[in-house]
Amino acid sequence: MTNLGILGVGHLAGYCVKGLRNGGDQRPIMLSSRGREMARQLASECGCSIVDSNQLLVDQCDIILLAVRPAHLDELLQTINFRPGQTVISVIAGVSLKQLRQHPELRQTELVRALPSTSAEVNAGPIPLFPSNPIAEGLFAPLGQVVTLSSEELFDTALAHACLHGWSYFLIQALIDWSAEQGMDPTTARQMVAHSIGSAITFAEANPKLSYKEIGDSIATEGTFTQKGIQQIESGNGIQSWIDAMESIK
Repeated sequence: MTNLGILGVGHLAGYCVKGLRNGGDQRPIMLSSRGREMARQLASECGCSIVDSNQLLVDQCDIILLAVRPAHLDELLQTINFRPGQTVISVIAGVSLKQLRQHPELRQTELVRALPSTSAEVNAGPIPLFPSNPIAEGLFAPLGQVVTLSSEELFDTALAHACLHGWSYFLIQALIDWSAEQGMDPTTARQMVAHSIGSAITFAEANPKLSYKEIGDSIATEGTFTQKGIQQIESGNGIQSWIDAMESIK
């Protein structure tokens, strides 16, 4: 089994490591000392090892996960030599392959971009990947649904979907708060909202020949409360505001 080394141990690295362990992956995982508090937590809870030397970590691992902030990338790469053909996966949002290849240290590596989300920790959600790479696909497979994209432009579009994941928490919490204001206890309100949304997705994905709109139209028929509510949302630009938010990420 290939060793995994992580350069930059923040929250995203934490989601990935915990998801790998939750999914039964027992490969050796080595962590850089950058982000020492998270590294110590993962070492204790997930059986990882902390390596003070970034070069030693790269030398001992087959797969390298680049998880530093963009502002720290130049400084980091100046201190490391990678092996030709070594698999390097960048999870640094907004940094293109072209920008990564401007660093001489990375030009001979197999460079891949990926974008796991918070839900990788519980082995759920999409994981955009570009370009296709069997090693990276195998690494992320336990963490959710790997979606290999056909171009880097589409990978950048997937960044908006990663943000959508984050925005969803705010929408769901607002609906929970409204339910609680009507007199529901918070636990019941959370269950009602989460299962209402989750079950809609489950039903739609069980009926892939139907679009989400077709299912919605079959429910929001003339005179129903569902129709009344969706008309209110649309009149307030509610749905379009989500599309506008997606556009703002470009």
